[in-house]
Amino acid sequence: MWIVPGISSQTGLFWYYVLISVAFQVFYTMVNLPYTTLTAELTKDYDERTELTAFRLGSSLFGAILALALGLVVSQLIADVRQQYLVLGALCSVVSVLPLIWCVLGTYPYAKQRGALGPATNPDAAQSLTFFQQLKIVFTNRAFLFVVGIYLFAWLALQVTASIIPFYTTFWMGLDSYFLAALLVQGMAIFMMYFVNRISRRLGKQEMFYIGIGTWIIAQLALFFVQPGQTAFLYLLCIVVSFGVATAYVVPWAMLPDVIELDELQTGQRREGVFYAFMTLLQKVGLAGGLFLVGVALEYSGFVSEAPQQPDSALLAIRTFIGPVPMVLLICAVILAKFYPITRQMHEEILLRLSEQGNRGESDQA
Repeated sequence: MWIVPGISSQTGLFWYYVLISVAFQVFYTMVNLPYTTLTAELTKDYDERTELTAFRLGSSLFGAILALALGLVVSQLIADVRQQYLVLGALCSVVSVLPLIWCVLGTYPYAKQRGALGPATNPDAAQSLTFFQQLKIVFTNRAFLFVVGIYLFAWLALQVTASIIPFYTTFWMGLDSYFLAALLVQGMAIFMMYFVNRISRRLGKQEMFYIGIGTWIIAQLALFFVQPGQTAFLYLLCIVVSFGVATAYVVPWAMLPDVIELDELQTGQRREGVFYAFMTLLQKVGLAGGLFLVGVALEYSGFVSEAPQQPDSALLAIRTFIGPVPMVLLICAVILAKFYPITRQMHEEILLRLSEQGNRGESDQA
């Protein structure tokens, strides 16, 4: 991916990187999907799942920031641009793979002892499902549909914000670089995940979602009214937004294992892979959708990529996509969270009934 091939044709270069990118995404998904499903396997505790999710996603954000930091260091040490990318790609690949190997070595003995599919009555059933059967499973699970909606709206708001920040800081605020603003949003979200976890333990996942996303909505709308020169206020709002970003990262993923156990209670099967696969798909849809919406808005607003000064219509579009558009998406996510059916008490009842079913199954076998 980071090698520049000796291809003179632009069309050839395009298809080279398309094929390499597709291959990367395929193998990344093959690794990431079973990795994310571990949350549902490692613990059944309602609050501990939030803690695991916060730690996992906080580590993910830390890795992304580490890659940026490595890029800055490499660019200072190596003059040749092609060599910079090659060295950076090599470093990031090692930094990415070693923790995954550590994860496998650390969890494999547990998975081998417990059984990778847990107490499922028919472990081969999930593997034999066709794609359309999997679609039927996820779209007939009411609780999962709410999680899907919550995650999709919140994630889309996050991707719209991330996509527009470079244009907002550069063309509206007049800053030389958007790096600090992006770093405050993503970097501070790592620390904010600690508070998300603590508040969720005390109040519950839905209540945490209301607090975090509600705070984010206020800060996101305030960004629309920030004027050039109010740089300190901009950075303060970026820190506030990071609290909402941490909530959007953690809470929907922490809800998902609870949905899986509700499905197990209703069907007698554990089908983590099916549900996590569709959440991963939504993650990619949100990323692509955010980039697409911002691109279309800039194109139709008269944005000129090479111009240092943009027309008023383009500046208004940039401000709209930093404020009102994410705000509307986040409000939709909050409304759906209101109707999410699995509370802490309901989850305890699900676990109790699953335990009773397991005990009956063991008695029947005996």
